[in-house]
Amino acid sequence: MGKYLVKRIVLLIPTLILVCLVVFIMMRCLPGGAVEALLYKLQAAGDTTATTESVERMLGLDRPAVTQFFVWLWGVVRGDLGNCFFQNETVSHCIGRQIVPSLELGFLILIISNLISIPLGVFCAAHQDSVSDHTIRIISLLLMSIPVFWIATIVLIYPALWWRWAPPTEYVHFFDDPITNLKMFIVPAILGAVTNCGMQLRYVRTVTLETMRADYVRTARAKGVPQRKVLFHHALRNAMLPVITLVGGSVAAMVGGSVILESLYSIPGIGALVVTALNNRDYPLVQGCVLVFSFIVMVINVIVDVLYKKFDPRITLE
Repeated sequence: MGKYLVKRIVLLIPTLILVCLVVFIMMRCLPGGAVEALLYKLQAAGDTTATTESVERMLGLDRPAVTQFFVWLWGVVRGDLGNCFFQNETVSHCIGRQIVPSLELGFLILIISNLISIPLGVFCAAHQDSVSDHTIRIISLLLMSIPVFWIATIVLIYPALWWRWAPPTEYVHFFDDPITNLKMFIVPAILGAVTNCGMQLRYVRTVTLETMRADYVRTARAKGVPQRKVLFHHALRNAMLPVITLVGGSVAAMVGGSVILESLYSIPGIGALVVTALNNRDYPLVQGCVLVFSFIVMVINVIVDVLYKKFDPRITLE
């Protein structure tokens, strides 16, 4: 296990370098640029001395692209992601401030989604083709079909019109005021969970049914093992292996994929930060955010592999 973890950690380095290169190139290929955007803002503010050359020197974009990349990469190695073009702060400080709300929202969505989908998926597998099974599957299909932006907008507008209620719009840290913090996050977390758990519920049901048809499960039943023990001790543990893969892949998406929920519910998360940075062509900020996303995805993949070994000792990690 130790050698495997060291090997995976070493492989993270070239992967992250490749991600840095791809993001660096793609940002420069976008139409428009940071120089034009900042020059327009300076001239709109009344700065008549600002020119394209002066703005390029100020942003460090007057050097060749290859030099810019290696200067930024060397900063990443030293833990310096650079300075934001349009905000008077470092990229590290900006990401560190706004990734906490995104992580909290993603964590709540993950917990609620699993609490709904895994028990219901196992229940449907244990009561295959019953009325409750068909009902839950129809509801899950509807949840998969509903766009999250539509249901989030409906839930935000109609309670405000009918009952004069809306979730708080000012972010408060959990440790400062847990109640106010949860009031802000609980509604978007539930919405994100119910729209994500439809596919996961059907997936859990499918893999549980496949596992329950295995020979060792039939043998356990033939020996007179109670149905509950067969389901939870024998079938569910082995069925969790593909579910772990699905959950692991969804975690990374939840960290940066809740842009709509963050925007509608005024959550100052990193997803909304990336959208703003892209619109402003803030190269260092976008590059830093994507680098953090990539690192999180890679770490989650390593954790998923370790969990495989935990659930199935037969698996060898080399």
